[in-house]
Amino acid sequence: MKVKNHLMIVTLLFALLFLPGVMSGDPDIPGKKRQRAEEVINRPTIVRVSALPKLPVSQRQYDFLIDHPRLSMVLARAYDPALDLYRIEVRSDGIIHVDDPAGLAGDMELLSSDRGRRVYFITGHFDILKLRFNGQMVMDISYSGRPGQEQAPVDSKTTCHIRVNSAVAGFFTKVVTFLFPKKVDERIGRFSNAVKKVAFAVHDDPSGAYKRLAASGEVGPGELKEFARMFM
Repeated sequence: MKVKNHLMIVTLLFALLFLPGVMSGDPDIPGKKRQRAEEVINRPTIVRVSALPKLPVSQRQYDFLIDHPRLSMVLARAYDPALDLYRIEVRSDGIIHVDDPAGLAGDMELLSSDRGRRVYFITGHFDILKLRFNGQMVMDISYSGRPGQEQAPVDSKTTCHIRVNSAVAGFFTKVVTFLFPKKVDERIGRFSNAVKKVAFAVHDDPSGAYKRLAASGEVGPGELKEFARMFM
């Protein structure tokens, strides 16, 4: 049986890519958004944690990659062809829309931005066994280097609370319950690998990464200049 399953984890990824916290510790999150996030955290379908230790970038450089999701996705696709179908659109209202024509669409909203931490709320749909499922995810990315060392490697951890909304009962519910965690783990592993590839690429060969960005035609002159200032 062939299973199509493209998960909201990509938002992101991707951004995207870069991938635990408690909502009560974020006083800057407005009430309604906090409530939506807490509902997902308190009643998730599954929870997954992904750790990426000793990435060869500074915390400031990691900030840049997280806060430039379209640029980071272009780099991720350049170094991992498995992500070729994914596209990111940063809308004027700040919403990050992610689309995969094979069966995924989602909107990613930044809830909280602090030093070394980003919290996103994601809504979207994905397909399993030709059935469409809607869901939400709270993605909490925390990262830090060593105190007092600007260029120290960064340790990153991403915690995803994922809730699936489905009215499908009986057999299909059991099938999805069995398949969903496995597919989530596969997707997390793929994007974790992409994050590492991007981090090493901008560290080991920033000029090569710049050339790939410029050749893509998807990154504007302003972002290219920012990338050059940050990594070259």
